[in-house]
Amino acid sequence: MNKIPINIVIGRFQPFTNGHMKCIDEAYKKFKVPTIICLIDTPETKVDKRHPFSTDILLPIYKELAKDYKNIIDIITVKNADIVKIGEVVNDKYIIRSWTCGTDRIDSYTKMSNDYKEKAGLADDFEMIEVKRGDEDVSATKAREALINGDVKTFNALTPYNTLRNHLKEPNRVYNILREEILKLN
Repeated sequence: MNKIPINIVIGRFQPFTNGHMKCIDEAYKKFKVPTIICLIDTPETKVDKRHPFSTDILLPIYKELAKDYKNIIDIITVKNADIVKIGEVVNDKYIIRSWTCGTDRIDSYTKMSNDYKEKAGLADDFEMIEVKRGDEDVSATKAREALINGDVKTFNALTPYNTLRNHLKEPNRVYNILREEILKLN
């Protein structure tokens, strides 16, 4: 069976921003491969001010987001950014062609992919893709601050949720869900 080449993007996505979408778009632009989002699990017991959203809250939102973006093929939950474990989860159907991340993670993720390429079952032509970070589009911190401050305009400018199909039926639905969760901590 021929495995489908994919890109991976790994993170807690607290919340998912336009910068994360840029990572997905870069992989598609460069290699014409879809992305699997690897959502690092945040159980309810580990929720804090920096990670205010549990996986139980985020996963349904991100699965809905994936339905609207052809470049996202799946979303999986993982314990951490262990490339070997991620390879074990996806390698029955997919082969990891690329791993996209921001400048802040490129060195550590490149080292990990080089050290464990064979164990993780990465493609022979595997490549890391670095997407330069720009606070105007990637800042989950700014998105969380917008939620706390009740600034729906800034939140929508930083995140892709206002493009969801259900957005027109329920304006700011994701904003309202995430705001309610973050205010429990503040």
